[in-house]
Amino acid sequence: MTRKDTETTQSYVELASQGYVLFVDAAASAGQRTLGYWKSLYEIASKPQASTAVETIVRENFDRANQIVNLTIGELQTTGSKNAELVEKVSTHAAKVQDAAATAVRGLVSTGISNVNYAKETAAKQFDDLTKRMDEIQARSMAAVNN
Repeated sequence: MTRKDTETTQSYVELASQGYVLFVDAAASAGQRTLGYWKSLYEIASKPQASTAVETIVRENFDRANQIVNLTIGELQTTGSKNAELVEKVSTHAAKVQDAAATAVRGLVSTGISNVNYAKETAAKQFDDLTKRMDEIQARSMAAVNN
């Protein structure tokens, strides 16, 4: 393997690793946020009622519902912004992968053209050698006929 091949391979490995890390980090972050959200919901819902009066219970339940709605809205906003960040990071990473792939294709095409040129030159040389041999054989046979 040449140095360039090794660098290219390392580049592919590094790009794959970076892509993996992007998704693992996003999944871990989403898991942490989800656990935090459910913990907060449980804390709100599991508070004991402060009073047995119907009016107080209704007011507390409306307060709890308001807290849950605010918590849910906040969580949805956070999730939306985190997803937007992930899309941006994935797009940037995809551009890097696309650039690496384009470079690889350019290298393959260049190598292919070089190989075709070598085969063409070799075939031309062999054809010239064959032509010279044929001329030599013909000259010998003509000399043998004339003698």
